[in-house]
Amino acid sequence: MISSTPNILERDRLLLISSTDELAGILKERYQNCTLVKTSSLLEGIDELAHGNSSDSDRGSIRAVVVHVTDDDPQLQPALRGLREAAGEQTKVILCCAVELEPHVRSIAPSGADDYLLLPFDDAEFDAALGFVSRSELTKNACQPATASMEELAALSDLLAQIGQDDFSSLAKMADLVRLAMQSESVTIVADGSTASSGGTVADPVLVEQIKRGTKTIGQISVGPRRLPYRPADIEKLSHYGRLASHLLDAAATHRSWRKEALTDELSGLYNRRYAMRLLNDLLTRARRERFRVTVLLFDIDNFKSYNDAYGHAAGDEIIRCIGKMFQSHCRDHDIVTRYGGDEFCVIFWDADQPRVAGSTHPLDAMSVLERFKKDLLGWQCESLVNHAAGSITISGGLASFPWDASTSEELVAQADEALLRAKSAGKNRVLVFGEHTDAPSKS
Repeated sequence: MISSTPNILERDRLLLISSTDELAGILKERYQNCTLVKTSSLLEGIDELAHGNSSDSDRGSIRAVVVHVTDDDPQLQPALRGLREAAGEQTKVILCCAVELEPHVRSIAPSGADDYLLLPFDDAEFDAALGFVSRSELTKNACQPATASMEELAALSDLLAQIGQDDFSSLAKMADLVRLAMQSESVTIVADGSTASSGGTVADPVLVEQIKRGTKTIGQISVGPRRLPYRPADIEKLSHYGRLASHLLDAAATHRSWRKEALTDELSGLYNRRYAMRLLNDLLTRARRERFRVTVLLFDIDNFKSYNDAYGHAAGDEIIRCIGKMFQSHCRDHDIVTRYGGDEFCVIFWDADQPRVAGSTHPLDAMSVLERFKKDLLGWQCESLVNHAAGSITISGGLASFPWDASTSEELVAQADEALLRAKSAGKNRVLVFGEHTDAPSKS
């Protein structure tokens, strides 16, 4: 910190506009060679400027005007313009305010102020605002320059690597990064309906920065207190992090969109084969640890090629879309229906709530879903199939379950596929469980 009193001409004057005496003693002590003039309102300050800066005045020119802002009065902005006009270009106009008024002061400062400072400020900051030292010298001598540390850069690198993988974890890492950068006790970020905190939830923020997407506010960063007072450079850094948060949220949304496209079947709107296998791998890892069941159903549409040949591919597409949605409507929320390829579907059933116990068998849930679905299918008529009789479209399928039939995702799908092939060979219009003996063709 710069401790020596700057060289000020004895006839220089500082004008303090403040309704309190809070800053008068500080300025008198710091700038002892300068005359301090105090007014309690902006109008009085403008009048003082008109006399003090006049060419025929023998009291010395006013080197700087310090305005102590104590509220967010909307009339301050037009009054500041008048003050600027009265002060002239050679006189510095500096605003001072408490941290909580920083957003308001920052927004009006361009109307007539050269700079603004947050209370309590240090001597070096005020010297720089008055022009007694350069900003580069202030940065060189400041005890805590607001620049990115290597630790911040490493945290930012970790955050960038996280984008798109886990949205909540990304937001939490963002909160950790801002807390590190601001050296604050706590940070809370709210964005796109999600909330994450670092160091605890910030109920009474010292600093707040809006997160915007274009002109729309989508969230905010709330920063708690810290040991040392915040400086304008810290406010500027937080503003950068607000913009960074906006860019990262947009990047995450784009990544999610690309990921969804990559994992979604365009025709049916269901998840595709790639997603089915990824989910199945993850579920089996959990199932081994938490001891729950996972059952795979593979089914396809009997004689599907004949519908394409007779009615065209548009009709075939409608059949695929409708059957996928119909089957999905009968499943539990956590079960996954996917289009595996062509007219083949893969459904993954799993026990979300309770572990398997000794003596448990293949899940009845899958069979009950199949019964409800086949009942709906009996009465369904496809609009694209001219003279199509209700009930003429049927399915064949195969079921296999972990841990009884297979221990890996590839084996589980292969066993379900084998059961499907046996169902086809046995006359179609049926669903067989892997290892189950072949029955007579179904009459449903």
